[in-house]
Amino acid sequence: MPLYEISGERELTPFRRLQGAELYEREIEELVWSNPDEFVGESLFLVARQPTIPNGGRPDIVALDSSARVVVIEIKRDVERGQLAQCLEYAGWAMTTSLDELSSLHGTDFFTQWQEFTGSSSPTVINRSPRLVLIARDFHGRTEAALQYLQRGEVALEIIRVSIYIDEQGRRFLDIEGEREPEIAHTDHGVETIDHTRFEGRRVRMTDLLDAELLQPDDRLVWERPRLGETYGAKVVANGAIELEDGRRFVSPSRAAMEAANVPAFDGWLAWRVERLNGALLNDLRVELAERRARTERDGNTPF
Repeated sequence: MPLYEISGERELTPFRRLQGAELYEREIEELVWSNPDEFVGESLFLVARQPTIPNGGRPDIVALDSSARVVVIEIKRDVERGQLAQCLEYAGWAMTTSLDELSSLHGTDFFTQWQEFTGSSSPTVINRSPRLVLIARDFHGRTEAALQYLQRGEVALEIIRVSIYIDEQGRRFLDIEGEREPEIAHTDHGVETIDHTRFEGRRVRMTDLLDAELLQPDDRLVWERPRLGETYGAKVVANGAIELEDGRRFVSPSRAAMEAANVPAFDGWLAWRVERLNGALLNDLRVELAERRARTERDGNTPF
């Protein structure tokens, strides 16, 4: 879909899409490493960039999610069949790796940081159901068909289309188009459950909570860590960012928590509490948003 800037009264100025595979891959990899939430939609424990694994491959990013599943993230400008086969090899490695191997890839203080991320007193063992995340500008036709087939099976495969655009002044814009997943799922017992992390087929954003008036601009947020005797404060900005006490702003609650506490990974939705709402977690507001939407869809009303 073309991207235009509205300039003048009726004039559309097109943006130029970034070309060059190497430039695209390098820049997107750096952005994903610094902002995994904005791409994958959740907090990840980042293990390593471009590590060399036993079969000689070098996946772009290896991480762990909150369920202790290994997440392999591969970034390509355009994905063709040979690259897809390589990605599947990485997923095969992820099924057999261990915490000790990941620790050697990560480096210093892995186990302490992993326990901090999972909130456990001992290292959580790896879940043997890895995830493969493919980030690309586009997918070749026959490759896309293969990806769709894999997604219907047992492979935990996520596809994220990302483009970088540049305007006439050299400003750069990122367009992230993730896979749209259903928000309603069925459990094994046939009971409807709601994925509260998603809204309108994508990950919930802080702006969704503001639009639903579950949050208000200037709401004060607090994250207390009694075991360490530390408390961090922040506030909600009108554009959906979280502003720390030192003035830094972050769109992602997790990134805001990580920067506030200077930790490598933490789920900010489960950290920040809203003072005005008697200490309700941001995650509680995500649940309320999902329940509201489910009620309005069930009753045939317009949300909010």
